[in-house]
Amino acid sequence: MAPPIRDYGARGISVGTFSKPFGLPGLRIGWIAAPEEIVRTCWSARDYISLAPGKLNDKLAQIALVNRGRIIERNHAIVEANMVAANTWFAQNEDLVSWTPPRAGLLALLKYNLEAPSKDLSDRLAGEYSVMLAPGSAFGFEGYLRIGVGQTPEIFREGLFRAAACLRDLQARSR
Repeated sequence: MAPPIRDYGARGISVGTFSKPFGLPGLRIGWIAAPEEIVRTCWSARDYISLAPGKLNDKLAQIALVNRGRIIERNHAIVEANMVAANTWFAQNEDLVSWTPPRAGLLALLKYNLEAPSKDLSDRLAGEYSVMLAPGSAFGFEGYLRIGVGQTPEIFREGLFRAAACLRDLQARSR
């Protein structure tokens, strides 16, 4: 695992959250390690926006920290299963898609070989195939979709199957 960027010097900024590493996206609790002026500005913005986390969120975060070993073990098993499924899927669909698998997280960019704006493709996947892949254009990468590997393995595999169906349909229409 990569060390926090804050460890590299006084100007580094590291942030953490319960969302991705703990698989608790609704908690909205995290932390920051940064130069004092940055931390002060963040605290000020946080106080203005939300003042304090909800007591239930705070308690759930405490429970997650106490049980982090079990949570991390569970999440590693999910990611491992999904990486096997994803690597197989990318190999089976290499004429349509490629990627660089995530190395220290749950997200990657999927490059697709179709003439379609990523927002349109993302909307089509969501609306017609119930697959949620964020458009690469939202991150400055047109021609890509953002894919996460943290979903329940059964749902993840089904999402890959549906995404392939969508991509194959678009490929056939473009001929």
